[in-house]
Amino acid sequence: MAEISIAIALLFGLLIGLVAAFLGIGGGVLFVPTLIFIFGLDVKRAIGTSLMAVLITSVSSAIAYARKRKIDYKLGLVLEGASVPGAIAGAYFIHIAPEYLIRAIFTAFLIIMALDIFRAKKGKRTTKSDSRSSKIRIIYALLLAFVAGFLSASLGIGGGVLKVPIMVTALNIPIHYAIGTSEFMIVITASAGFIQHLKYGYTDLYYGFTLGLGSALGAQVGAKFSLKTRPEILRKALGVLLFALGIRMMLTL
Repeated sequence: MAEISIAIALLFGLLIGLVAAFLGIGGGVLFVPTLIFIFGLDVKRAIGTSLMAVLITSVSSAIAYARKRKIDYKLGLVLEGASVPGAIAGAYFIHIAPEYLIRAIFTAFLIIMALDIFRAKKGKRTTKSDSRSSKIRIIYALLLAFVAGFLSASLGIGGGVLKVPIMVTALNIPIHYAIGTSEFMIVITASAGFIQHLKYGYTDLYYGFTLGLGSALGAQVGAKFSLKTRPEILRKALGVLLFALGIRMMLTL
């Protein structure tokens, strides 16, 4: 029975990792419902366990994108300066706030980001820009990065579904660089959130490790497909995923 459970966890992890790396997300949006509906964990343990699996997955994905030189480390570290405090606050907030409130906030954010993705122009690195508007965009991105970190730890997600749109829409970063940098950032954010949830006792190390291991393998394949896919296709796929997730969560409010 234990062997079957391990095989199922590895299989689900493999599929989730493939999808997550392809779209530059941590996989938490898929890990959490899998842990609840397939493995029977309660919501809080599912969220904490998801972050462990996300952490393992994002390390694998980040390595794959690093090999292709698709990570902007400087930008990632700057944005993580806002995401990490958000993750610490989010892990604490989940223990004192009603679940419906967090779901409502997350639903609204997903739909707004999806609409921004569809409206945004193709990401290009420009050499000329107004210094004032650049500062405003950076401040805006930092604020959103804090929110991404907060929602990451409070919902058990890596935050990639939020961080990629932040870089694409607010900072006009090309989609492939945004995805690679997102994976690098998720390693840091998920680590901060996982440590907090581990401290609160809401982590199942067994499922976190097995799902994460399977996902790490799938992430290597997903990253390769992503780098070979046209940017506009990735943008549309990400927008559709965000919108679909937003509608799905809206139906559960």
